[in-house]
Amino acid sequence: MSSRLIQLQYFMVLLLGLVSLRLVHLQLVRGSHYRQLAEQNRLRVVPESAPRGLILDRSGQILATNKTVFRVALLPQEIEDLDGILKYLSPLVHRSVASLHETYKRQRSLPFMPVVIASGISKDMAMRLEEERWRLPGVLLRAEPARDYPQGVNTAHLIGYLSQPTSEELPVLKSYGIRTKELVGRGGIERLLDHALRGRSGGLLVEVDHRARQVRGINRRAPESGSPIVLSIDAPLQRLVTEAFGSQAGACVVLDPNTGAVLAMVSNPSFDPESFLQSDSQTIRQLLDDPQSPLLNRATAGVYTPGSIAKLMTAAAALEQGLIQPSTTIHCPGALRIGDRTFHCWNRDGHGPMTLIEAIMQSCNVYFMQIGRRLGAAPLRSAMEQAGLSHKIGWPLEEQPGRLPQRRLMEGEVALLAIGQGDILVTPLQAAMMASAIGTNGSLVEPWVVSSVGGETLPHRPPKKQLKWSGKTLQAIKAGMLAVVKHPAGTGHRAFSELISIAGKTGTAQTHLPGMTHGWFVGFCPVDQPKAAMAIVAEYGGSGGDLPAYMARLICEHLAGAAP
Repeated sequence: MSSRLIQLQYFMVLLLGLVSLRLVHLQLVRGSHYRQLAEQNRLRVVPESAPRGLILDRSGQILATNKTVFRVALLPQEIEDLDGILKYLSPLVHRSVASLHETYKRQRSLPFMPVVIASGISKDMAMRLEEERWRLPGVLLRAEPARDYPQGVNTAHLIGYLSQPTSEELPVLKSYGIRTKELVGRGGIERLLDHALRGRSGGLLVEVDHRARQVRGINRRAPESGSPIVLSIDAPLQRLVTEAFGSQAGACVVLDPNTGAVLAMVSNPSFDPESFLQSDSQTIRQLLDDPQSPLLNRATAGVYTPGSIAKLMTAAAALEQGLIQPSTTIHCPGALRIGDRTFHCWNRDGHGPMTLIEAIMQSCNVYFMQIGRRLGAAPLRSAMEQAGLSHKIGWPLEEQPGRLPQRRLMEGEVALLAIGQGDILVTPLQAAMMASAIGTNGSLVEPWVVSSVGGETLPHRPPKKQLKWSGKTLQAIKAGMLAVVKHPAGTGHRAFSELISIAGKTGTAQTHLPGMTHGWFVGFCPVDQPKAAMAIVAEYGGSGGDLPAYMARLICEHLAGAAP
């Protein structure tokens, strides 16, 4: 019996020893670790988003800013009668009880975290709620910054929009300090410079009890606004181009050919970027399902058959190869037979004998098909590639490379390539760069749009690439482009202006839809010392000599200070 007592005593001593060792380990060895965990469990941060940085045009006009919006939120730990509160708020915020309840259920996380159930409350309604809040325990009225786009649809593709990260994106974005439900940039400058625009979020450090209910506030860190961004865009010009398009789908790029600064970039149809801020699922679904693809930036990601604007590169290649001179005359009977196929000129009656300048002016298909056949595919491809077609040209946002045929071409396919038809696609941005290179005697610059970030001018102005075109070649092409606009018989005469000299080339590109053509205009102004180069495409919009040529005149007169 005594031996069993002794064994029990030994066991108890051993057990107490083990417990003591465990306590020593927990308190002395791991004490700081568990103390930190306890503090983390006791303290919580109620986040406060920072106002995003402003986005401005070249003259300081606001393209994206912040406005104060009123939001109604509920504090779960103080709500006693949720149904009663929601019934009272329903007519005030113009939402059904069921809708408010669903929002509350979806957004609720922790007892001390406010749950926003309605946004965009009018100022009068906000004042009424504030007056009656004493009888609404747990109801908060919050005035918070929200993104505002004063230019609306005019700059939507270039500026971009904001939305909440998806569940798939959030694990990655958290490593960059982005929290659940925090808005992030989508597309355009909002995405490209999201890190600078976002600023630094603040918040309130609170102490909570064992049920995660707020006990008291401990400290607050004020949010820091994001950095302002200045773009090279001319907002009035951007608005002018958008209004000129009207309901016509298409795109326009206007840039400074001397520096590469983009002055205007318009894609039509466009969209309201605030639709995504309001999380209007019905509107967003309509935008996504719209067959006209309003979310697509046609200026840089839309690819089109170039049609006759490519004849400029055919002329450059033929002149550089010495196959023709500006005075070389070719007869146009209205059609050209190659093998068993007949290729018609747009003028079925024929243009008769034409020099190069006249062929550019009247956009004669037969003339350029003939010299294209003499050239062959390789020199044609080389001239187009040198001018920036068929590959990305360094645009910092979304961009498509376009396409040139790399396979061996039949004689008829070479003839089509020479007039910008067949297996060739270009973007309006690439077409504007091509026009820019002609206007500046072969200098090809890289396009850019961001002038400064946070008050610091960006150290870009990329070096110019000089195309290997002779002065004689450029002089002949410029003379033809000037005649396109200035001569009454020119295909782009609608672009003619008494106020500023304009050089251009029209294009009417066939598509896969019979009778439906893309209308093009590329050019620059003023002719002697270009300050702007442009490309305009009217998608399935008919002739380039109609709306695109008219828009070119509006653009150049605006830059000359003559247009409103």
